[in-house]
Amino acid sequence: MGMDAFTIAIEKLVYGGDGIGRRDGKAVFVPHSVPGDELLVRTVAEKKSYARAEIVRVVRPGEGRVPPTCPHFARCGGCDWQQLEYPRQVEAKRRILEELFHHRLPGTRDLEVAMIPCPQPFGYRSRARMQVHLGREKTSVGFFRAGSHAVQDVESCPLFQPALNEALRELRRAASGKGGVTRDDFREIDLACSGDAWVVGWPGDGTTLRKQVGDFHYEAAPGAFFQANDLLVEELAAQVSRCAGGGGAALDLYSGVGLFSLPLSRSFGAVTAVERSLAASRRCATCAAEAGRVNVMAVCADVAAWLRAQQGRGFDCVVLDPPRSGVAPGVMGEVARLAPETVVYASCDPQTLVRDLGALDANAYRVESVTGLDMFPQAYHFETVVKLTKTAP
Repeated sequence: MGMDAFTIAIEKLVYGGDGIGRRDGKAVFVPHSVPGDELLVRTVAEKKSYARAEIVRVVRPGEGRVPPTCPHFARCGGCDWQQLEYPRQVEAKRRILEELFHHRLPGTRDLEVAMIPCPQPFGYRSRARMQVHLGREKTSVGFFRAGSHAVQDVESCPLFQPALNEALRELRRAASGKGGVTRDDFREIDLACSGDAWVVGWPGDGTTLRKQVGDFHYEAAPGAFFQANDLLVEELAAQVSRCAGGGGAALDLYSGVGLFSLPLSRSFGAVTAVERSLAASRRCATCAAEAGRVNVMAVCADVAAWLRAQQGRGFDCVVLDPPRSGVAPGVMGEVARLAPETVVYASCDPQTLVRDLGALDANAYRVESVTGLDMFPQAYHFETVVKLTKTAP
């Protein structure tokens, strides 16, 4: 194919954010394209089974192509799909999720896969990790450019809630040397907000924010994990609780600060929350105590090791909410050994999700529902909640 320019039609969007078309039978991945686009593109990388190309010119736009909102789009690596109107983003994610499940887990081919949209496609983020480059001539504060470690300077982000942009302005002020912070103090800084309050997570600063989700309050530090979309986090927790149902005992694995543990405590007699991070586990215990949920037990332990040590303990439901990399090897086998009636898996990466679900015996557990939540408008990421039930012996 060579490093030449050619015309290509885009068929669909794929996980990772690119559009895909074909030339001479070979798949060609094109960033910032939309289904139905006819594009003049230039090859930037050629592999044996596929190629990557960049847009030279839009010959004929596909339906739903719109001008990007942000002037940094296509340079900043934070967004993938600002060129596509929001309802089509939601449908593209639903199709990606559906195709992945139907292909990798054939037993789900008769299931309808849903994707819940975000109430607003911009101004939803309450957390962000900013990159600070202290250059000789200019200090840049922003995000890594796509595919590099060069920092795209960003004065404000349309994905941020207003208070988070306030935090970004304070970070930029401090980084420019006007805030009493020396130029060698930081390179990567976390920002967070809750309502009108915001925090810049300076190194060594233990400041936390109080977050309300439904009836419960949580303490979250800027650098610790907590869902970044305040507009859908309550729906995420509600989806997990609905799938879990109720019963005597629930096990919440990778529980963090207890986002799912506290709601589960209303429908289960006892909830065990297992989390490796000591700070997060302590916050879970504190939040449960403040809410009067005495039936929540926070355990600070490695999930895989803790599961291997369990003998004879019964749980009606096991909830998993692992990091993007999915669960550690052996965890799904240990979950199956506990033999809960219901398994609920919340995931931010559908590829590791289907990998982990594939480790469960399909004859022992059946996928009952698959629901996506678009927690990340303008990017290709999304959350998924899957309910599995134990089949009759």
